[in-house]
Amino acid sequence: MSDMQKTIFLVDDSSVNLLMGKNVLSGAYNVFTTISGVNLFQALENTTPDLILLDIELPEMNGYEILKRLKDNASTAAIPVVFLTSLKSDEARRKGLSMGAADYITKPFLPMLLLKCVELHIRIAEEEANVAATAKNTPEATVVLQVPKVRATL
Repeated sequence: MSDMQKTIFLVDDSSVNLLMGKNVLSGAYNVFTTISGVNLFQALENTTPDLILLDIELPEMNGYEILKRLKDNASTAAIPVVFLTSLKSDEARRKGLSMGAADYITKPFLPMLLLKCVELHIRIAEEEANVAATAKNTPEATVVLQVPKVRATL
């Protein structure tokens, strides 16, 4: 990971969840919180985060609808989205991952798990961007993606 502090958008309609998530992540990341998808898309007009943590059960539009809009837009499609939700069913998890979520964490979450998940998905996104840039600049080169080792003690 580069030395520049990465930016995380945390979207949840619960002020308690926003505060807990921000407390866990703010030592390592710039964390911006918002309570709805509408506010998220307004924020995305000015800032592109390195990762989005997204609840599913939100007012106005749910997390699945937000994820679909993000993935359908070329300017936001590459941003890793991790669902952070109280929905624990296999069907909810399957749906989110099949729509393009990078990961799925249920609440209540373990702080170390959230930190490592965010770190891992930011590093993977950086590696993917590096591979894409290398492939674009050297069209006949063979490019190998090396996924970083991230260890967590839970």
